[in-house]
Amino acid sequence: MQTRTLAIALAAGIWAVGPAAGLGAARAASRGSEPGGHVPHVYGGGVLFAFSGLDGKTSATTPVAASTVGDGIGLRFHLPRNPMLRVFLPGGATPRWQVVSNDLLVARVPRDELPMVIGFVSGSVVAGRLPAGGRVSLEGGETSAVLLRSEVGERTHFAFAYDSSGAAAAAVAASAALKVSIESLVEARLDFFANAPHGPEGIRRVPAATLAKAFSVMKANVYAPEPPIMIRWTTPCRWPEQYMSLWGSAFHSLGLMHADMALAKGALDAVSLFQGEDGFIPRQMGPGKMGEDSHPPMLGWAAWQVYAMDKMRDREFLKRSFDVAQGHAAWFMKKRRLGGEPPSRLPLEYGEPLYFWQSALESGAENSPRFDGGSDFAAVDLSCYLVNECRTLQNMAQRLGYRELAKTWGARAEAITAAARKLLWHAERGFFFDRKPDGEWIETWTYAGLLPLWSGVADDAQAAQIRKHLLSEKFWAPAGVPTVARDDPKFKKDMWRGPVWVHINYLLMEGLRRHGWTTEADDLRARTMTTIETWYHKTGTFAEFYDPDNETPPLELGRKADEVTATPAPIMLDHNWPAALYADLLLRPKH
Repeated sequence: MQTRTLAIALAAGIWAVGPAAGLGAARAASRGSEPGGHVPHVYGGGVLFAFSGLDGKTSATTPVAASTVGDGIGLRFHLPRNPMLRVFLPGGATPRWQVVSNDLLVARVPRDELPMVIGFVSGSVVAGRLPAGGRVSLEGGETSAVLLRSEVGERTHFAFAYDSSGAAAAAVAASAALKVSIESLVEARLDFFANAPHGPEGIRRVPAATLAKAFSVMKANVYAPEPPIMIRWTTPCRWPEQYMSLWGSAFHSLGLMHADMALAKGALDAVSLFQGEDGFIPRQMGPGKMGEDSHPPMLGWAAWQVYAMDKMRDREFLKRSFDVAQGHAAWFMKKRRLGGEPPSRLPLEYGEPLYFWQSALESGAENSPRFDGGSDFAAVDLSCYLVNECRTLQNMAQRLGYRELAKTWGARAEAITAAARKLLWHAERGFFFDRKPDGEWIETWTYAGLLPLWSGVADDAQAAQIRKHLLSEKFWAPAGVPTVARDDPKFKKDMWRGPVWVHINYLLMEGLRRHGWTTEADDLRARTMTTIETWYHKTGTFAEFYDPDNETPPLELGRKADEVTATPAPIMLDHNWPAALYADLLLRPKH
């Protein structure tokens, strides 16, 4: 009888059934087979390679993560002096990749019976097997990184290990890894894909493989319990971010809930561990890390969706999520009220509840042109996030039987909505804009002015005008919705100055459905998913953001390139947000 893991391996063409084949014996499949759709199999430069907290111990304080190299076969480890494993195949042979997950590489090599395998054994150890005549080298790095080799017949087995305490400890770990069964390693890593959702019946090969990649990315970005976080938790990207993100965790949960409901809840619960008595939650957190600013209040919104998806209807999860979310929302309404408590500046506020971001980083859109002149303005997106969170808290309170609290949160949503409609709606432009305390408009056309469509801030007439702008060439692009209108003078293909972010597309899909524009919502969903699928099959990765025109490869887009005071960071690859939301869009298409 075949296990699901073996079935996945057979479909991928990794093992073949025969006299010497089975779970414990590897054998090459027929040379005409193609990789199966239920495992990721596209190799390219920049694929995140890391040991998952689902498989064992990890460390955020001394992380070991790598990225695949684009020139040849290899892994560049993000460690001191960037040690790099280089693999050379006999005669310059071209591998046919059958598994390229975020912790396992498997490839067929011409004229060799057994596949080449490279995989994470533990948090800081990688082991592998090369074909006959293949070799591996270690370039760069410090003495704490060790590579050991062992000849087994005609083939080379190898193990790479890193230990911050020194080479001796690393050598012990590498020596032990040389004894690991390669077949068992492959089976253990493929077991994840055997049990992950495979998509709706009749799913085509491209979305099936992309879905497998999405779950692979989600798996790689899970950390094991580590003080002070004694439950599993998630990060947007094991490198270079490595820490927990407040609103990132909200989006992660929407993908994780399709594969592991407990992990989805844990991703949100982990964030709450850093909440202060006043309700504040830092935007970035982890072992030895505590940010000073916060992030958009979306924990309640995410928890409400996880709760609705949970067949168990976990009331205790709903109760603790409500407590955390209402504390965070209340903190924002107190600490980020424009003009302070009570409002003191004129002429803009007139006592109305309008809110500002402490910094661009707090908004999550750190280099948006909205913040070119600072962050001291009434932020339309913050009003939207707060209205959405207040409405969610109202729904949660009603479900929990908290009648008075439900009324309170409903009233707060109404008050913020009324203020935004009155003071942030530019009637002549037919759009929502940020406004300075003296009443001056900040007329930069960005995603923020579209979010009232999602949050319910826009009334029907305003929504109709926003829809016209959204569907015009300003915002309706092949990859979805640019974060700055394409005809705005400040548009640039750099992070939040123009590129498409999947989670913004996602929110606007919800907004279109909210108003009954399902055709447009379906179109935006298709554009978003096609963009992710296209660039995954071209590059092997999920990108942090995308070119609106789907022309410039993600790695060639800017990431705060104009900031001369800091070294611009490269775009993050195998980012958790697009992975989680791709899975949710495929598995829950019209929620």
